[in-house]
Amino acid sequence: MRRLIVSTALLACLPFMSVLLAACGGSAASPRMVEGSVYLGPVAGATISAYAIDAGGKIGATPVARTISDENGRFALPADLHWPLLLRASGGSYLEEATGTSASVDGGTLSAAYVARPSAMLVSAFSSAVVADAQAAGGLTPANIAAAAARVAAFLGGIDPQQTPPAFVAAHTPTGTVTDGNRMALALGAESQSRGDTGATLAASVQNIVAQSARGDTLAACHAGAGNLAADGTLAAPADEACPVTTGAANFSVNPLNRSGITSLAMLNATQASENQTATASAAACGDRVALLAENLWLFQGRKNDVQASLAPGMTSSNWSTYPTTSTWGPHAASYGRIAPPASCADVDTFRRELVMAIENYWVDQNLNYCHHHIPGWTPPENTGSIDYRDSSAGSTSGGSADAHSASMTCTAQRGADGAQTIQTSASQTPAPITSQALMWNGADCSNFTSWVYNFAGLASNQLSGAIGAQACATPASGVDPLTGVLLDINRGNIGAMEQHLLPGDLLYITQKDKVGSGTFADDYKLAHVITWTGKRFSDLQAGADRAKYDVNRIGQPDSRLGGDFQALLGPTDTLANLGQPGHDPWMIIDSHYAGPAYRPFLGWYAGSLSHVRRIIGADAAAADPQLAALVIRPLPPTRKGWLTLASKQANATAGSGYRLVYQTTGTQACYQAGTPQ
Repeated sequence: MRRLIVSTALLACLPFMSVLLAACGGSAASPRMVEGSVYLGPVAGATISAYAIDAGGKIGATPVARTISDENGRFALPADLHWPLLLRASGGSYLEEATGTSASVDGGTLSAAYVARPSAMLVSAFSSAVVADAQAAGGLTPANIAAAAARVAAFLGGIDPQQTPPAFVAAHTPTGTVTDGNRMALALGAESQSRGDTGATLAASVQNIVAQSARGDTLAACHAGAGNLAADGTLAAPADEACPVTTGAANFSVNPLNRSGITSLAMLNATQASENQTATASAAACGDRVALLAENLWLFQGRKNDVQASLAPGMTSSNWSTYPTTSTWGPHAASYGRIAPPASCADVDTFRRELVMAIENYWVDQNLNYCHHHIPGWTPPENTGSIDYRDSSAGSTSGGSADAHSASMTCTAQRGADGAQTIQTSASQTPAPITSQALMWNGADCSNFTSWVYNFAGLASNQLSGAIGAQACATPASGVDPLTGVLLDINRGNIGAMEQHLLPGDLLYITQKDKVGSGTFADDYKLAHVITWTGKRFSDLQAGADRAKYDVNRIGQPDSRLGGDFQALLGPTDTLANLGQPGHDPWMIIDSHYAGPAYRPFLGWYAGSLSHVRRIIGADAAAADPQLAALVIRPLPPTRKGWLTLASKQANATAGSGYRLVYQTTGTQACYQAGTPQ
C-alpha cells in the first residue's frame, strides 16, 4: 500500500507515530490500522484525505491524515485517529465493472463518513450517497449520517454501504449462497452499468442512489406499477419514475463481466413465502377452475396467510402487514414456491391455466381495491407529517409520488371496507366517492395484480415485474430484464381473427386511449394497462357452477365478481337484460381497475387499444405453433443505446417504422407502441 501522511496536529496524540507511516507491514511500533478500499472498480492512485467532523457536523478545514490507494484500490488509516471522520477520495484510475474499460476519476470525488471507528472502509458511489444525503439533511451530524446510511442500506438489501467489502466469483457464475459481499459486488456493478447505460456523471449517479433510496426502492425492484383512472373510465399511463440504478442491476445481472455471483435479481429476494406444494385435484377438476378453487381453498388460504412481503430491515414476519415503509407502495412481494399438479392431472399446461384462473377468482373474492401497492396483504398506516399513505384523491398521474404531499392517489374511492363497490352505469357518470374512513385500503393496481397472481401460483419466480412498462415489453430474448413467457403480436387490428388462439391466463396489454401528444413519441401510444384473458364468454359464466357470482342484479355487492363499472363498459346495444344472448355475449376478462380486481367485458377501450399479448404457460408451444410463430415478438438489432425495438416477423417492422414496441431499457423502463397494426 501507499504511504500515509498524518497531520502534525495529530502527532501530539500519537507520539509513537512518525510523520510517514507504512500502511502495511511496518515495525512493532506501528499503530493498528483500519483497512479500506476505493471502488468504482479498484481505484488505483486515488488520494484519500481524512477530515475531522465535530459534534455539530462541521468538517475540518484541513485533513488530519492523507494516503494514496495502491494498485488494488486498497488503503489504510490509523485506528487511533479521532472519529467521526469524513473521507474524500479524488483522482486515480480504474476498470469499469460493466465494460472492463479503463477510466479515470476526473473531476469527481468519492466520499464516506464514519461516526465511529469502522471495521473496514469502502469508499464508493454508495458511501458517497450516504454523505450527500446527510449533508442535504443539514450536515454530517451523527444522526444525519445514521439516517442516511440506513436509507442506502435498505436500498442495498440491508448491508452496510460503507463497511461491506465486495466478494467476487468467476465471471457470470451463479453463487450457491448469496453473501453480503456478493450483494455489494452486484451493487458496484449495477452503478457502473447504470452510469454507462445512461451516460450519467459520477455525481449524477450518486444523486440517483440518493433519490432511489429516499423513495424506498431497492436494488432488486423499484416502486412502480400502473397509472390512475382517467375521466372517461380508461386507465392513464403512469408518469415515468426514474429507476436507473435498479435497472442497471437488472442489466448487469446478465452482463458477461458480472463477477458478483448474482445472475438474476430473484436471487436478491431472501424472503420465501410458501415452499413448493402440490395441489389437490380429482381427475375431473384438473381442467375446471371452479373445482380447483373449491378443492384448493386450503392451499390458497395458507399462502395468503404466509409472509407476503419481502422483508426489509426493521420489517419482520410479525409486522410486515402494517409496517410503515418509506414508500406509499408498501413492501415488495416475497417469492412463492411452485404449485405442482397432482398425479391425476396429466395435461400440465391446462392444469396451470385453470390454476391461474382459480387463483384470480380467489383474489377477486377477497374484495381488493385498486391500489398502488405491490401486495394485497399490506394495510397502509395512517398518514404522517411526511408521508400520505392513504390518499383517494382523483386526478394524479401516478401513485407513490416523490413528493409525499402532492396529489398521489394510493387507492381509489370506489371500494368500501366491507367489500361493496360504488356502481357506475355509464362512462359519463361519476359515482360519489366513499369516505376515507370507510375505504378498503388493501389492494393492487393492474400490473402489480397480474405480477402477484403469477408469483402466488409459483409460475414466475417473482420475475414478472409490477411496473407496467417492464411487464409489457421485457422479453427473455432481449437479454435485458428478462421476463418469463413469450410476447405475441395479437393486437387491436387482428384480434377478431386471432381471439380463437388466446388461452386462459394470457396477459393482454392495453395502451392509453390517446396518443402521447408531445416529444419523441408524440404520435405513439404508451402502455398503460394489463388484463387477464379468461377464455369465457358471459354466457359461460352464467352456465357455470358458480353462476351466482355473476348475477347482474348483485353488481356492487361484496359477493359479486362483476366490477362496479360493469354496466359502463357494455356496448351501445347491450343491456343487462339481453347480456349473454347471441350478439350480446362478450368475452370476459379480469383486471384490476375502477374498484379493484373483477370481471369485465372485453369491449370498447380494451379491444380498441390492445397492443399485444404475453403468454407464460405454454410459451414454447406458442413459439412452435405454425399459426403463431410469425406473431412472436422479438428484439430487432439495437440502433440506439438504452432503447430496444421489438416486433414480430409478420409486422415486418424496422427500428424506425412499422408496428413495433419501443422499450426504454435504462432509467424509467417506459414502453411505447408505435405504428399501425397489420
